[in-house]
Amino acid sequence: MEFRENQAIYLQIADHIIENILLNKWPEGERIPSVRELAVQLEVNPNTVARTYNFLQEKEIIFNKRGLGYFVAENGFERAKEVKKEEFIKR
Repeated sequence: MEFRENQAIYLQIADHIIENILLNKWPEGERIPSVRELAVQLEVNPNTVARTYNFLQEKEIIFNKRGLGYFVAENGFERAKEVKKEEFIKR
């Protein structure tokens, strides 16, 4: 993944995750990569991925099952569309 300098890295990672949800690579209810897995995959600090996951939890796109990992929320697809729509309107 190539990062741009005009936007925070955690927001770029959030966009990447939202894209995967909207493309149905990660359907609702499916487990997504752990913080460490995604950090290694994207070659970023795990704290950055943790910040991304917190951001997406606040937006109700993903949720955490303690001890099992992060999953796409039941309404994660719709919430992801809303976030993208808000982002588009801001631009």
